[in-house]
Amino acid sequence: MINIIKGQSINELTYRALKKVTSDGHSMSSRNGNTVTLYNTELILENPRARHLRLEGRTNNIFAVIAETFWVLAGRKDIKPYLEFFIPRAPKYSDDGITWRAAYGERLYAFGQLENILECFKKDGIFTRRAVLSLYFPSEDTHTSLRDKYNLEKTLDIPCNNLLNFYVTPNKKLNLKVTQRSGDIIFGVCNVNIFEFTVIQELVLQYLKKEVDDELTMGYYNHSVTNLHLYDFTEKQGYNVIENLALQQFHLDASGTMAFPSEIKLNKEFFENLVDLITGFITNDKFLFESGVKEARAVFDYYGVKTVGNLLWDYTTSVLCFVYEKKAGQYQEIDLHHTSEEFRYSVLNSGFKKQPQVEL
Repeated sequence: MINIIKGQSINELTYRALKKVTSDGHSMSSRNGNTVTLYNTELILENPRARHLRLEGRTNNIFAVIAETFWVLAGRKDIKPYLEFFIPRAPKYSDDGITWRAAYGERLYAFGQLENILECFKKDGIFTRRAVLSLYFPSEDTHTSLRDKYNLEKTLDIPCNNLLNFYVTPNKKLNLKVTQRSGDIIFGVCNVNIFEFTVIQELVLQYLKKEVDDELTMGYYNHSVTNLHLYDFTEKQGYNVIENLALQQFHLDASGTMAFPSEIKLNKEFFENLVDLITGFITNDKFLFESGVKEARAVFDYYGVKTVGNLLWDYTTSVLCFVYEKKAGQYQEIDLHHTSEEFRYSVLNSGFKKQPQVEL
């Protein structure tokens, strides 16, 4: 049996997925606790730009989601100090307390995989069936390779998401299907996974429009998960969402779009610079918000990435706000009026207690 769940936004999709899991799921035990599990599920996000989670009853940190996405796009695997600052539980998923062994970012760029996506479309045409990217590496993730390469009998970190398949349909829309073996609906699938992979979908679209066919537009996002589950220690959040929201309350506002460096080969370097910049402010007790924005703008300018009307810039300044708030213990106003309403609400629901006013 296949469970197909659709939503115009991540909020609608998450709401419907939670209802389906809690009503039709099976009680199962796991390594990490008891779960309610739904098997063989297709989650279809019809507007991938509507990726900003803001559900009453669901506590989530949009800044941590953005920061982890930057970390993935930087190709990083080290968890201290950057990732741990945003996700304090990060060391719990590390074999050595230093790195995530199966970090997606490192694998995203391994063997030129990201560049290969673009090459497939350029050489085979826009309807290529070969534009796939693997996050599961047998050379790294089988029991044999774990013993031979890492001297490990078991690991805390086997990739949950395994394959990214980019494809264009006859209406010239770029779609992305992600195959996942196992996914936690609260902290994983409907939180960071869909966010980061739809950002990558938008990134690939930019280069395909520039180098292959400028008529291409964003299609849908399909997250295919074999084991979708809700843990017993987060089930209260799931039921809170269901109890507090009615479907008719959802509305779609995903007007914000992103711009990246002009060449796909520059992306890793660009995001490495952003992560290094943010890391510097995390470790600096005298971090000034204004200097952070100035230095971030210099990174964008160096790589020719616009800031005005670029949701990626809003993501960057919002993360800087979060760092400043945690370091200085006070709020920093920032103008988000020109961006997606959905993103603004997500920011405000993550802890900003007054509407930002200052334009940067």
